[in-house]
Amino acid sequence: MVDEQVKPKGNTLSVNQIAALCGRSRQWVFQLVKAGFIAKQAHGEYTLVSVVRGVIDYYEDLQSKSSRVAAASRATDARTREIELRIKERSRELIPIEDARAEIADWTSAFRAELQGLAARFTRDMQERRRLEQEIDGALERLSRRTSEAEQALAAGEGAIAAEPEV
Repeated sequence: MVDEQVKPKGNTLSVNQIAALCGRSRQWVFQLVKAGFIAKQAHGEYTLVSVVRGVIDYYEDLQSKSSRVAAASRATDARTREIELRIKERSRELIPIEDARAEIADWTSAFRAELQGLAARFTRDMQERRRLEQEIDGALERLSRRTSEAEQALAAGEGAIAAEPEV
């Protein structure tokens, strides 16, 4: 129950009444008045409408400032990340995705070329050659799959993919 001192008289409120209704201190009310959120009607009296609008405006202003601070923080974080990436690229810790793809394709092609003639160089026995070619073809198929997975991981911005277990 509100005590007599806090009960509003008509449409005007005192500082004590505003403080009690808002659950704040008298000093907080004076700060809102000084900042222009609450308009004074007469000495020590404020209209109910002015108080309600002023408190709403105050909290909307706080929320707006908080949103701006969060946006500024995100922008600062993005700029920091961009600078870090440029530094890593210059120090060759980071390379453009096109360079990474080209390097993967180059190594894969070289590996494939080396293995293509291995069976013929290894044996003249056709049965053994076919068996070895099947093993090489299986290895090349796994390599091709891993290359595709690595390119997809690079495109998605992910790290290296997990190694397959040895067969």
